[in-house]
Amino acid sequence: MIVLPDDFEINWGELKLAVKIHSKQERKVFEVSFSDGRPRLFMSRSVVYSGKKVWMSIPEGRQEEALPIGRLIVEYFQKQQKQE
Repeated sequence: MIVLPDDFEINWGELKLAVKIHSKQERKVFEVSFSDGRPRLFMSRSVVYSGKKVWMSIPEGRQEEALPIGRLIVEYFQKQQKQE
């Protein structure tokens, strides 16, 4: 069984992002804090009608940030799994 951290940091360009994972009704919600002081971003991975998984901002409206940050989160987890 792979145990992943609930809190971690990743880099997005020049910014450091602090990521916290919350479980809400069996769904994971990611809270992202930005080193430049912009408002926190809440996001989740959802399955759309085609069956594809996409990152969604909560509430909607910050997709331009959620999509690339979501890819970085996936990459972070993949690296963690390879180290196990």
